[in-house]
Amino acid sequence: MAAKTIKIAVIISSTRKPRVGPSISKWVTSIIAPTAPPTVVIEPVDLADFPLPLSPSGPTIPAKITTPGVPVPKGAYGDSQVDAWSQKIAEFNGFIFVTPQYNWSIPGVLKVSLDHLFHEWLGKPVVIVSYGGRGGGKAAAHLKEIWAGVRGGDVAGAVELPITLGMDLAQSKGELHEGQAAAWEKDGKVKSVVEAFTRLVTVLEGTAKS
Repeated sequence: MAAKTIKIAVIISSTRKPRVGPSISKWVTSIIAPTAPPTVVIEPVDLADFPLPLSPSGPTIPAKITTPGVPVPKGAYGDSQVDAWSQKIAEFNGFIFVTPQYNWSIPGVLKVSLDHLFHEWLGKPVVIVSYGGRGGGKAAAHLKEIWAGVRGGDVAGAVELPITLGMDLAQSKGELHEGQAAAWEKDGKVKSVVEAFTRLVTVLEGTAKS
């Protein structure tokens, strides 16, 4: 019997322009992809590709769209943008959120993307990779609380990436300083990302066998 394919989304959690999120997400993916088992598929998901209304609307709140264990029907939300987001997220078994810290929290666009859904997140494990001048630890802590609120699964790891080189470059042009990746590796961040990803895969493999 063939092993079940496990799909993990690397979610680029900022839509500001310019933004360094795509570069950091690519860096994260380049580290974890070589360690992924053959059954694991890693796919980038950019919030910029899924514009959503500011707030959920309609007579049915996301948690009541369906019941646990029953897939969300296509078109259930009655909004083409939300329905497209729902269908995309439903494809995945787990997530890696790559998020900046804005004013001690996550970007509003990430909160909106979480609030519009419920069952698509339900019970699925995550890794949080935050970044900022000091690593974005407050954003990661807030995201953990929100994840518990949407009844997400295990937080398999949280890695903070401080931008210690070229912050002006990151903010003005959305580019990483050429030495930043090496600085993160020297600081043990590569090892931390791989360890968190390995735990995520272990959790998902256990779920796939149950």
